[in-house]
Amino acid sequence: MKRSRRLEERLKAWAYAGALTMVASVLLCLGLLTVVWRREVEQVRREMDAYTRAEALALGRNLLYDLASDPRVLRVHYLEQTLLSLRRELKAAPAMPPVPEVLLTLVRSNIELPDTQIWTQARALGLSTDLRTITAAKRSACEEVLADAVEDLQEDLQARVTFSDHLRGVRLASTGDLVNLEAGEDVPVTVPHGETGATVELSKGRLLVQLPLYVETRHWGRAYLLMDRDVLSRVTVQLMETLDLGTVVLFALLVCLLSVWALWTAWLLRTLRRDVVAPVVSLAGRMEAWARRGPAEEVGAGGEPEQLNEAFGRLIERVAGQQEQLLRAQKMGLMERLGAGLSHELNNALNPALLRLEEIAIEGRAPDASDLRALHDYLASAQAILKDVSAAARTSSGPSRLLAPKDWLGVTRRLVEPHFASGPRLIWDVSEDAPLVRGEGQGLVQVAVNLLLNAKEAVEKRGSEGEVRVSLKSANGRVRLLVEDNGSGLSGTVVNHLFEPFVTTKAQGTGLGLFVVDTLVRRMGGRVSLNPRDGGGIVAEVILPEPGKEDDERA
Repeated sequence: MKRSRRLEERLKAWAYAGALTMVASVLLCLGLLTVVWRREVEQVRREMDAYTRAEALALGRNLLYDLASDPRVLRVHYLEQTLLSLRRELKAAPAMPPVPEVLLTLVRSNIELPDTQIWTQARALGLSTDLRTITAAKRSACEEVLADAVEDLQEDLQARVTFSDHLRGVRLASTGDLVNLEAGEDVPVTVPHGETGATVELSKGRLLVQLPLYVETRHWGRAYLLMDRDVLSRVTVQLMETLDLGTVVLFALLVCLLSVWALWTAWLLRTLRRDVVAPVVSLAGRMEAWARRGPAEEVGAGGEPEQLNEAFGRLIERVAGQQEQLLRAQKMGLMERLGAGLSHELNNALNPALLRLEEIAIEGRAPDASDLRALHDYLASAQAILKDVSAAARTSSGPSRLLAPKDWLGVTRRLVEPHFASGPRLIWDVSEDAPLVRGEGQGLVQVAVNLLLNAKEAVEKRGSEGEVRVSLKSANGRVRLLVEDNGSGLSGTVVNHLFEPFVTTKAQGTGLGLFVVDTLVRRMGGRVSLNPRDGGGIVAEVILPEPGKEDDERA
């Protein structure tokens, strides 16, 4: 388990480093995004605050414009101005006697008329009075009428506050200090420390608007309007909530992303452990055990991949050494087999000649023509064996070049046609436009002659019914030479060993013909095979490489 933990720990360390890097990057991005986001939110908040102040100021101005044209405000203004004027006139006058109620009633009903007209009406009613008494009566009447008018105006202001969505309190203070109206909530007239301007923020939900009040284009007093900031800033609040919700959603998405990434990393580590770490560790252990022919050693400081690389290197060296030993053993075995077969075949060829010579010597006679022919046949057989062995051992039978069918099949046909003069038929199915091949001319001739003579010997028992067909075709980038016969075929046990040296089905064969054919064909980059033919017989197939583009250009 120590071996598997090492690679697994390295993978975990890489995964944790990647996770920490990703978390740090996400947190950094989130922090920067939050800072930028909050800065933008504060900017929006400031702009919305300015908007609410401007909206409150606009609402206050509309209200004061409406009040400036209200008849009740005009009446209060007129009564206050009249009272102030009368007070200035009577300020230095001595104390006045009480004013009769009849005169007060007359003055109340005609308070807007000049004093002289009121005095004329009083004289007409039989009231004895003078202008000073009329002035005093008018002052008393103005005070009473002003009080009633102020009360009536205050009720109107209270109704405006009650039915307004954003107005919570009103206070009107005249410059003459005779009129001081209040409606709704208490309106402070003192400005908080540090606050200036027409709008003053009293609290989070209240905003004070201070404006001058003009009546008939004259500055009459000052208005203090208490506005409900929550109603005016409802859009701001909704916008802030939306922005805050967006921040929360973004943070939740990042958390979900990190969670998914963590789950995927855990799954990846588990998969790597199962599909990579365990097979690598197992393979490293098996290679170590096989290479050392014993239990594997512990993995060094480099870990499993480095150990696997070292073990693979040692394995390659060991396999290379074993391949060299195997090749040497195969060569020695082949030499022993070739020597044994050659000795056997030469003994079979030379022993009859030796026995014939001993017979002549024992009989003490001179050899005759039959003796010489027999000795010649025995020596020719030994020479054929040595020739086949020489052909099999030769590394090259000539230079490789581009050959037309006439260059090697034409030569083959001239060499084998005399053997088919009396016996089986030779069918030559090779056209003039047959494909070119690249190979050794002499070697190809020897291959074709060997296969054709073998086919002839296979069909000789059938006499005139025997048939051998030769064809040359091109398919899939290969040139195929086919030699077909309708002989008796071969048994399954012999077919698997026909291309080995000294394996033959002929009574007088050396067993080297097909071995030589296979050697020559492989030397030219091709292959040869013997397969059963439909209807009986054998199909000898030689597959050779087709010339490439370079060969076509040279041709």
